[in-house]
Amino acid sequence: MKDFISNCFIIDLDTDVKRYTIQIRKKQKVKLPDAVIAASSLVKKLPLFTADKGFGKITGLNVILI
Repeated sequence: MKDFISNCFIIDLDTDVKRYTIQIRKKQKVKLPDAVIAASSLVKKLPLFTADKGFGKITGLNVILI
């Protein structure tokens, strides 16, 4: 677990993440926290590891179900 956490980093809520969050919320019925998570993943071009199948409905998001 320590190795995993040491490889994690914080993604700031910059202007691009905010814009994507707004776009996601306008297009799909997604709660704000989920939209922020999805937008962060999209902007940074990172896969999203989650057990939440709801993220699969967000277009362009690379979801890896765990």
